[in-house]
Amino acid sequence: MEIDNLKLRREVYKPAEDSFLLAENLLVEKGDAVLDLGTGTGILALTAAEKADRVVGTDINPIAVELARENARVNGIGNAEFIQCDLFPPGNERFDLIVFNPPYLPVKEPGLLEKAWSGGEGGIEIIERFLDSVSDYLKDDGVFELLISSLGDMERIDEIMKKNQIEYEIIAKRKLFFEELSVIKGKIFNH
Repeated sequence: MEIDNLKLRREVYKPAEDSFLLAENLLVEKGDAVLDLGTGTGILALTAAEKADRVVGTDINPIAVELARENARVNGIGNAEFIQCDLFPPGNERFDLIVFNPPYLPVKEPGLLEKAWSGGEGGIEIIERFLDSVSDYLKDDGVFELLISSLGDMERIDEIMKKNQIEYEIIAKRKLFFEELSVIKGKIFNH
């Protein structure tokens, strides 16, 4: 789906190669309930809303949540809601698909906008939090899609996946001049 009219604000991460790679590879199916973590402008949530019955987008940035709501409204999308929170929404709802374009750069920078890319010193602090909790929000046959960068510690990510009984595969890659981006499809085994 092409989002015709995507409004931007300087306080919100502007979709770039990482967002587009995920959007091109969304595994959403008709009737799914989808959770988009770190929704930003809402581009992934709005793309998923074409097929999904229900989409929830979350962001720690209140300006991003406001902007995603506006983008849903101007694009005539009524099956997406947006919540301000740190990663997962409150409650115990489970989803068919969880998509996350996390902060993955190995930097620790202060500021609301910087939270969109600052993944901590190793680049995987937020990814680790996600992987430690994702099973609580997936339906039994649900999957997640996670964007990772070659700048992050993939050996550590692999260890965290094993610890959390996650089987995964890389379903898409894009080489940029300073890094390679990968989309991981993950599923909890014994779930």
